[in-house]
Amino acid sequence: MVNRGVIGSFIIKKRSIVPNIITMSNMIMGFFAIIYAGKGDPEYLAIAGVLVFIGSLCDVCDGAVARALHVESPVGVQLDSLADGIAYGIAPAIIAYQAFLSKLPAIGGIDIGLVIAPIYPICAIYRLARFNITADEEQNGFTGLPSPPAGIVIASIPALSSELPFIGKIDFAIPMEVFVPMYLIVGLLMVSKVDYNKLFTDLYRKGKVVAVITIIVVISGLVFFRMWSVFCVTILYIVVGIINYVIKLFRGKSENE
Repeated sequence: MVNRGVIGSFIIKKRSIVPNIITMSNMIMGFFAIIYAGKGDPEYLAIAGVLVFIGSLCDVCDGAVARALHVESPVGVQLDSLADGIAYGIAPAIIAYQAFLSKLPAIGGIDIGLVIAPIYPICAIYRLARFNITADEEQNGFTGLPSPPAGIVIASIPALSSELPFIGKIDFAIPMEVFVPMYLIVGLLMVSKVDYNKLFTDLYRKGKVVAVITIIVVISGLVFFRMWSVFCVTILYIVVGIINYVIKLFRGKSENE
């Protein structure tokens, strides 16, 4: 018979595998999103956007699980950044190219879509690399838009006009003239000096009641408004960060004067 004590000891020693599996789940969702986006069909692009969002739920949980199990490690930090690079850097860019940028006209034989497409993933990967060496300085907030909301907002756009049952019929299409500047702005915000708060950390610190209310609101939004709620909340987070940054700039100028 197997010694239960040995099994228990093994689980305790190897419990760091749990948060790493959750982190890898985020990467796997990004990987699947890339495969679906590569098909180019509107329905597959919508599914790809949903997969990026599902991966973000894993991304929210892995750090909390690591802290709860007391298994935080440098390896886990690096795995998280590498997974984020795929899920929020590469996958959203491919989704954006297939859904929008590939339809841009060529100018002088140059594919403008291919010129614009790499800008976002370059910013995302640089953002993650910068965070790895400045994480201690960003304990109270983020310098630059974090890659998860950036990836979610870009990847979710094709799902807004989808009629798939689990996404819901939203029938909202963003025109090319709006998407291209948005794609560039979101990418550049990641490498900017605009400050963003740690939304989930701040809510968690407010107590269990606030955490429970937040979970109920999130679930209700997903049930009744589907991907539209995901898009709107993420856009709101991005815009509020910009507004707060502008206000701080004006206050700083006023104090100096």
